[in-house]
Amino acid sequence: MAELITSAYDGPKITVDELMADPTYIPQRIIEDLDNAFVEDLFFRQAEDNQGVVAFREAAGNFLGDDAEEIAEYGEIPVSAPELGNLKAAFGIKTGEAIRISYEQRHENKIDAVTRAIDALERTVVRHGINAVFGAFTAAAVPELTASAPWTTGDPVKDLFDAIEAVQGAHEDGDTTRLFDYDPNTLLVHPQALTKLLRNEQIQKLYIGDVAHDNPLYKGMTNVQLFGTINVATSRLMPLDQAYVFEAQAAGFKSDTMPLTATPLYSEGGESQIGGPTMSWRSDLVRKRAIAVDNPKSVVRIKGL
Repeated sequence: MAELITSAYDGPKITVDELMADPTYIPQRIIEDLDNAFVEDLFFRQAEDNQGVVAFREAAGNFLGDDAEEIAEYGEIPVSAPELGNLKAAFGIKTGEAIRISYEQRHENKIDAVTRAIDALERTVVRHGINAVFGAFTAAAVPELTASAPWTTGDPVKDLFDAIEAVQGAHEDGDTTRLFDYDPNTLLVHPQALTKLLRNEQIQKLYIGDVAHDNPLYKGMTNVQLFGTINVATSRLMPLDQAYVFEAQAAGFKSDTMPLTATPLYSEGGESQIGGPTMSWRSDLVRKRAIAVDNPKSVVRIKGL
């Protein structure tokens, strides 16, 4: 008789020793789990790899430096060049973390402890990426709005449209006629903030699109679409009282000196059948990346949800 499977935990059980039989299995799993798991994929476009430092220019209006001119007969057609923003540099920062599997975990089959270590490593790396993004936004002075009131009882529709309008109307400093033409199309919030939003009476009055889309950009994308144009993404590592409205992948860029890399399991202090002098095996996860915000006005942060 065929074996019946009634849950994810039914069927053949895999042991820690079997997981470690191939030293590349666990690091490959970590890399696969982290694919499309980083919030920076929402905000930043992928730039070419760098050698530790990359130069970039801040956003300028998409216009030539000179306006079109009237030309007299036999007059020379004037030539101009696009306007350029201030020149800046971003530096690659190397970050990393590692996990260990002990001799006891391997030979006493403590699979739960190993799984928790892998999950904690992945969550820590994602959290570090989020903090790096928000730190870059603070340094770049991303525009901010304060919610009219907490979203439980306030008017989130007004708050969201205020943010949308701010992104749409973003312009060069000192010249309101030179717009950046950003297209705000994404909202990022904590899942609890999304629940507050969807329960709010002001939102319930409006059409909430239950649009299933297969956007592979980021695993936190939901099937909720607001106002027919705004895709919603969530992260459990977001602050509960903040939301971001922005044009996807317009805020800046990410450039790698070393892409996300995980080493095969190895014994510290020398290979041996019992895991070296510490009786453990480890896998190191490391990445060296530069991120830069060259279009800060394509993002608006809403505070006080």
